Amino acid sequence: SKVGRYELLRRIAVGGMAEVFLARRIGIEGFSHLCVVKTILPRFANDPTFVQMFVDEARITVELQLPNVVRVFDLDRDGDFLYLAMEYVDGMDVLTMMVECEERGLAPPYGAVLYVVSETLKGLHYAHSARDHAGEPLGLVHRDISPGNILLGRNGTVKLSDFGLARATISR
Repeated sequence: SKVGRYELLRRIAVGGMAEVFLARRIGIEGFSHLCVVKTILPRFANDPTFVQMFVDEARITVELQLPNVVRVFDLDRDGDFLYLAMEYVDGMDVLTMMVECEERGLAPPYGAVLYVVSETLKGLHYAHSARDHAGEPLGLVHRDISPGNILLGRNGTVKLSDFGLARATISR
């Protein structure tokens, strides 16, 4: 299926208020790239509180052009369908890694654990110190740091995701 300029390839995850799809942005002359599209679950699509939370997540995250935070590219509507387009991190989240290690009877190497913790803390520091385009502090607090919201890229990146519960002092 298709949402705006994005072809939805497969569902990656379903959360409390939204679902996330691996998608391909379709451009001119055959240009395309992989990304993630996050949509509000249909049962919440007409609930003003959930819609505002979704829009707030986009407003907060788009201000964060930081190496350890998943970037938001787009907030748009396709008919009544509101969606976010975000950076795709090719890899897995920390929760999946923990489950896979446990199933195999393995412990992740301490060096790898320390690296993930260090990079996660960098992302939190960047987010908490972030300023808007006018130089004003965002006053951002993530409020939902969990293993499922820390993404591990195959290329060694560690990125925070899901700022849906974040709070900030940005203007509306």
